[in-house]
Amino acid sequence: MNGPIRFIALSGFLGAGKTTTMIAAAEQLRAEGNTVAVITNDQSTSLIDTALASHRIDGVDEVTGGCFCCRFEDLVDVANRLITERDVNVIIAESVGSCTDLTATVIRPMIKLHGDRFRVAPLTTVVDPLRYLRLADDLARGDKASDLAYLYRKQLEDAAVIAVNKKDLLAEDELADVVSSLAEQFPDTDVVTCSAARGDLRQLRQTWTLDHTQDSRDLRIDYDRYGVAEAKLAWLNETIELRARDSSFVPAGWIHSLLEHFATVCRANAYVVGHVKVLCQDDTTRVTKASLIDDAQEPAVDIHDLGPTASGAATINARVQCEPAELEEIVRAAVQVADAENGVESTAYGQDAFKPGQPMPTHRISVGAG
Repeated sequence: MNGPIRFIALSGFLGAGKTTTMIAAAEQLRAEGNTVAVITNDQSTSLIDTALASHRIDGVDEVTGGCFCCRFEDLVDVANRLITERDVNVIIAESVGSCTDLTATVIRPMIKLHGDRFRVAPLTTVVDPLRYLRLADDLARGDKASDLAYLYRKQLEDAAVIAVNKKDLLAEDELADVVSSLAEQFPDTDVVTCSAARGDLRQLRQTWTLDHTQDSRDLRIDYDRYGVAEAKLAWLNETIELRARDSSFVPAGWIHSLLEHFATVCRANAYVVGHVKVLCQDDTTRVTKASLIDDAQEPAVDIHDLGPTASGAATINARVQCEPAELEEIVRAAVQVADAENGVESTAYGQDAFKPGQPMPTHRISVGAG
């Protein structure tokens, strides 16, 4: 491929819709004649985002074991491999939902160290407007805000572009209020609206035609507090074999039962849900996938391709504000409920539950650094 590769980085809190945005944008860019690859990112392995992207896009890879800032060389290696193997001219990279400070630790290093290889778009932070509204009072407390609100605000402060996603979930006046609030608080940031699920990305994609310019400020961030905020969330990735007790079961029903029980337990214990994603697949390429991003909302079924099946496999990615042992117990109990309600026998394997360690970026380049 002639010329530099367009590199687009997405930030944003868990459940904001980064994966949906990434996949929808990649498909639109591909339809326009581009060769597009995407890179997912997580603290662990067995990523639903990677599996989901692989069903829709040819060029997919991942960086695991830490966020892009702490795995910068891995990010560059994966990007270069995709370029070599697939001759891509656009790469979209979706960061971990609890990561921030990407301008200093990913965007500037990419420009300074690999600017001859990549044209870097302005950093985009994707926002779920409903979560933003729920956090508004907490965010207004400034340094006295909760640790998670502190992390959330730093993602917004770090952005060159704030993309208010899921705009179809709000009335026009409510959406206008969210945009006005963000524009007032972050006056140096371009605030746009989109609906990735509906393919409405025109405003956002227009911002990606620009290059990241020399920004005028560094993000003021306390890395100790940043680490504490990340450690508020327990992370769990698990794979489960599913078998019908009789002739068949409906994967969507099993997932719905699991997520409903999950939401009930989190609501009773006041555990903040970052996100819980569940993907089921059988021995074909078909999948059913649903998400829970708030204990007060109904689980959202994103893909429903699987009908009744005799067996299958489920992957669970859960990010919740509790202890890892508590998250393990919630998942265990939710699986038991889903099994009982849907006539399923399950066997769990490959579970990984933990809290992220202290972020330690490979590079952190300040404004004006030579």
